[in-house]
Amino acid sequence: MKNRPKMLLFDYGNTLIYEPDWDNHGSVRVLYSLIESNPYNITLEELDKFMLDLFEDIRKLRGNLIEIHEYPFLRYVLEYFDLKLSVSFEEAEWLMWNGMSAGKEMPGAAEMLRTLDSMGIRTGIISNLCWSADTLNRRLDQFFPEHQFEFVMTSSEYIFRKPERHIFELALRKAHLNAEVVWYAGNSLICDVAGAHAAGMYTVHIDDPEINADFKKEMDTYVPDFEYLHIGHWDELRKYIWREK
Repeated sequence: MKNRPKMLLFDYGNTLIYEPDWDNHGSVRVLYSLIESNPYNITLEELDKFMLDLFEDIRKLRGNLIEIHEYPFLRYVLEYFDLKLSVSFEEAEWLMWNGMSAGKEMPGAAEMLRTLDSMGIRTGIISNLCWSADTLNRRLDQFFPEHQFEFVMTSSEYIFRKPERHIFELALRKAHLNAEVVWYAGNSLICDVAGAHAAGMYTVHIDDPEINADFKKEMDTYVPDFEYLHIGHWDELRKYIWREK
């Protein structure tokens, strides 16, 4: 049994919230509805193809360990076609993400966070995400209005994507804690479990057999050679931490 952590850091997607209705084209439909000036009469289909192709080009250039922010991506697209929006970038980002998926709470996540609160265990977020931390905070507040995360970090605002060590090390600096007293929980064996372990943290793998199905191939190809906690539901973590040490 590990000693209780002083802080537990979390991934976002398929960890605290999952997105069962994901629609890659949904964000473009929302963006198109927000256009108030379209001098070249670009169609929805043209905009959709341009944005998806551009994102793929960027992904090839950035690799797996560097992130780009939604704002410069959106700025490039809008200026390329001389489009003007009826809302701010911040509001467009929020509406576009919800156009892709409104999200759904991972089973047991809210109750698990209440348990951590009752025990005085601090919490934070480190997520591989092109959206801003403010927008992620807005979504977290929707699902967990009673819980206050100490900080929320998205890779878009800190350059590095998990499992790159720098984003984990910055989180430890922000927490003013040594890695030995911080746990990290996520659904990816590579990005979350291996990444946080390399930064010195004890790791928790949340592996709901249905929700985490997209990661099964990854789990088949990577087997950690170190100790970590494997759970299928957040109730298991609550019971594990609640035990007397």
